[in-house]
Amino acid sequence: MAEITFTDAAIDDLRRIGPDAVPKVLKKILLLAENAEAGYPLGGDLTGFRKLVVGRNTWRVIYRITDDKGIEICEIWAVGERADAEIYREATSRLRSATEARPELAALAKVVEQLGRLAGDVIVPQPPPREPVPTWLADRLIFTAGVPREQVAALDLQRAVDLWTSYISGER
Repeated sequence: MAEITFTDAAIDDLRRIGPDAVPKVLKKILLLAENAEAGYPLGGDLTGFRKLVVGRNTWRVIYRITDDKGIEICEIWAVGERADAEIYREATSRLRSATEARPELAALAKVVEQLGRLAGDVIVPQPPPREPVPTWLADRLIFTAGVPREQVAALDLQRAVDLWTSYISGER
């Protein structure tokens, strides 16, 4: 399941588009949690970004998929009407103005909470709780298998077990 985050400007876009469109847009964005590549790839200055079409070809959600230590994060950069490709110009402008530091991001559940009534009846499913890696297994991965401590810290229990199993079976 992908973690979906919004830039501050995208949150402002949601507030701007109005109460009729916000629930439709948020429900479409929920598709990204299961399939981050649900949108269509963009080109030109927005190469590496994708778009979701919402409604009858009216609204666009411009986003990108990043890979931070194996966790898929969909950053929502712009939400708006397609009219005369305005949303694409806005997304390009935001991209150019973003410095090398990453923009502040807010999780989808937090955005729905901030929007309040504007979000309508949209409910964000909570990911299942992550089982921690037991200390004995973490120690074996770090000290025996030579896996970096940061990588072990990012693992869930199933991935840690799979990694240890492949190590002891010689699948390196």
